[in-house]
Amino acid sequence: MFRGVRYIKISFILSILLFSTLANAPQEAEAGPILKNLAKLYRCEPKFKVEYDKTVVQNPITPLDKPYEIPIEISCVINGLLADIVAEVYDDKFFVDLYVDSAPEWCIATVDPPLIEIPISSEWITTNATVSLTIKENAPAFEEGILQVRVKSRSIGMQQTIIPEGNISLEIPFTVGYIPILGINVTNGYYRVIDPYETAFFEITISNLGNGKTEVSSEITQLPEGWTAEIPSNIILGSRIIGDNPEKTIQLVVKPSYSFGYHEEQGVVKISLTPYSLKNTSLKGEPYMLSFIVQNRGFSLPGFEGVLALFALISLAFCIKTKNNSSRRKGK
Repeated sequence: MFRGVRYIKISFILSILLFSTLANAPQEAEAGPILKNLAKLYRCEPKFKVEYDKTVVQNPITPLDKPYEIPIEISCVINGLLADIVAEVYDDKFFVDLYVDSAPEWCIATVDPPLIEIPISSEWITTNATVSLTIKENAPAFEEGILQVRVKSRSIGMQQTIIPEGNISLEIPFTVGYIPILGINVTNGYYRVIDPYETAFFEITISNLGNGKTEVSSEITQLPEGWTAEIPSNIILGSRIIGDNPEKTIQLVVKPSYSFGYHEEQGVVKISLTPYSLKNTSLKGEPYMLSFIVQNRGFSLPGFEGVLALFALISLAFCIKTKNNSSRRKGK
């Protein structure tokens, strides 16, 4: 029985080889009905499965970072009535082209390797490739993007196609991450010299260089004892990428302590500016630390309260002296 099956298999193989020879030979007329029917008999269709690692793209992908690698698996099998025999006769390989068919304009995506070889088989055979994704700086934060990867195999056979080309695409969705970047410019410098009764003003222009609307939290982290300082606690900056105004100017106000006498003191005031995503405040950048120096120099007169107290003392002393003089006159 097994010998009979073997003879049948050998007969099929010889038939296929004979047909392949006739099909590949130059012919002036079309193949006859027998060859056409034989072609249909052993014609096989390629079937592909393409999958990617979904866990890799679960989290947002940060722009301006190194290329992000997404592993993909390509599996192939041939289906047909005589798929086993065709796979044995054609001890060959599929040439499969891999490329990115479409991608958002604000990213760069490639497939490596761009060409793979998969053995022709009636059983699933799997090979691997990698999609590399780089997000440009102009990608809007939290934007949804889709990569379409094309998998296309070349046909097998010359004049008569034995295995036609395979063609399938894979969609890989991903989300753009948020980048908190600030540009800071202190327009009138970090140093002031003022008189004791004056106030120092520092203008700070903050620009959002990131890719999404940003809230900036301000905090005074160091202040000389007895001095006062004020700064807006937070501001909201738009994103240039989506057409909003990305820039605002805030003011730091510093006032030294006030006391009677000559002053020659230098105070250092430190502040922090921390960017947050307006959409998701859990996403924040590193604080930007700024230091300002105020030189308090000069002579300060007593304040209004001191003048009143001094006047009261003088008045009291005058009253006491007048009273004593009156008592002496009566005694005489």
